[in-house]
Amino acid sequence: MRGLQSALFSGFVSLLCLSAGGSAVAQEPIKVGVLTIRSGPAKPIGDDILAGIETATKMYGRVLNRPIELVVEESLFNAQAAVTKATKLVQQNQVVSILGTSTIETLALLSVADRLRVPIVTSNSGSAAITRERCNRWVFRTNAEDLMSVESLRELVERTPRLQQAKWFTIGHDYPWSRLVASSVKGVQDLQYVGETFAPLDTTDWAPFIARARAAGATVVIMPVTLGVPLLQFIQQANEFGLTGTAVLVSPIGLPDWLVEKLGSTSTNVISAGSWAAWRYEEAWPTTKEFNQAFYAMHGRVAGMQSLQSGSATLMLYNAMTKAGSVDPEAIVGALETIEVNTPVGSLKFQPNGRQALVSLFLGPYEKLDSSRYGATYAQRADPFPASKSLPKSAAEYGCKL
Repeated sequence: MRGLQSALFSGFVSLLCLSAGGSAVAQEPIKVGVLTIRSGPAKPIGDDILAGIETATKMYGRVLNRPIELVVEESLFNAQAAVTKATKLVQQNQVVSILGTSTIETLALLSVADRLRVPIVTSNSGSAAITRERCNRWVFRTNAEDLMSVESLRELVERTPRLQQAKWFTIGHDYPWSRLVASSVKGVQDLQYVGETFAPLDTTDWAPFIARARAAGATVVIMPVTLGVPLLQFIQQANEFGLTGTAVLVSPIGLPDWLVEKLGSTSTNVISAGSWAAWRYEEAWPTTKEFNQAFYAMHGRVAGMQSLQSGSATLMLYNAMTKAGSVDPEAIVGALETIEVNTPVGSLKFQPNGRQALVSLFLGPYEKLDSSRYGATYAQRADPFPASKSLPKSAAEYGCKL
């Protein structure tokens, strides 16, 4: 009898231990890495990226009945630092995925992605090569890429007669993206292109570059200036030196909304040739409104372009984990390949056999709102340009061979 009691007691204790152990596993957080800009002139971009990830994380709640822990690392907007920090996130922090990267970081991580072996979902990377000829099975992108933006620029010109008759000039920073934008403008049929000038990346005085545009008689200036404080400085000086009185400013990928508010009425001199996101899409898409409200409640400001995009990437990741029923990186990749999710930028899925999201770009001018919303008084009108027009071919036809 005593032996039976002892056996029953031992079994009961074992059951309690198993139950406690299972509960501990269920409560253990899932670690997700965030690799983004936390200092320097581009810090406001990193702030918006992180805020969007935080908002989507709170909106989605627990994943696989486990909380999410965001592990944030500073990328320094530097390729080597990005590789070092990503390696730390994976090997030391044991993250199951990485969010938040911009073009410089993502390009650098392509060379080590097969070693890191976790899904990287970028939402702020322009280089078309990332999901074309350099595509990697571990790297997904939710924002539109450079060559999709070229198509939206052509669409903008076709829609806008005054741009067809204008004299176009490029002012940008001296790096590859600026020259790609300039060449794309020159490639638009029957467009009158009157010149270009490129400034060093550390430029703060734009007066001599603005003078060249005015001397050329430019009536449209497309401005591939790096997002962040440099773009704000350029537009403010363009207004101060009278360029906005004689020329329309065209932003190749739109303006961050924190910058729109700083510009105020000056922002109405800008037209977007294809923003990666626009918060006023809430007027047509309920998920955008839901995200905007959650973002404002959490951060006390309007959700900017980078926040809407990073929030969308985050929701894609969490939905993939849920579909996979696992945090195994291979399983998450497989789920990302097939999911379709309602996000703040629309219904998203990735190209079959590819890594580029079929995402709209948003055309339209910046204008004063009838009444303030989420603290914003100026915003872009959201007119979506679908991926069916900007990315009509298959991933393989664009050079992606997984």
